[in-house]
Formats: sequence, C-alpha cells, structure tokens
Amino acid sequence: MPPKNIECEVVKELQTQESGPAINKLRIVKWIVDGKDTGALLEKRNFFSTKDGEEKMGKAKGFNLSDLKYIIDNWKDIQSLM
Repeated sequence: MPPKNIECEVVKELQTQESGPAINKLRIVKWIVDGKDTGALLEKRNFFSTKDGEEKMGKAKGFNLSDLKYIIDNWKDIQSLM
C-alpha cells in the first residue's frame, strides 16, 4: 500500500497560546488526503520548534474552558468559515 499524501490547508488561525516550549493554536483547517478534501474542521493543536528553529506540528489536543469561551464568543465568525 503506497503512503498517503496528506496536506493541511489552514483556513484561519483563531487563537495562539504559548505553553512552555510549545505553542497551542486554535484554528480552522482542511485536511486533504490523497486529493480528497475533508471539509473545514475546528482543531486545537500544539507546535514546537526544533533546535534548528523549524516549526513542527504536534498532536491535536482537547479544548479547555478558555477555548470553549472563545468559541462561544466568536461562533458566528467561526460558523461562516466552516
């Protein structure tokens, strides 16, 4: 089975929070897997920098109370992008 071609298109970065060496981003993205668009998704994901300064994508994370408050307060804008 050949490897899948996976691309991430960022529709909009909604919020960024620094957490130690990592940065957490709340964003709307579209994952394109082998040319098939998954549609817009709301996700929170952490990122970190390598020793060379390159940004690497980490794991998706669950929403906390602060994230939910932001989502509720900005729901109309978020919904229009989904």
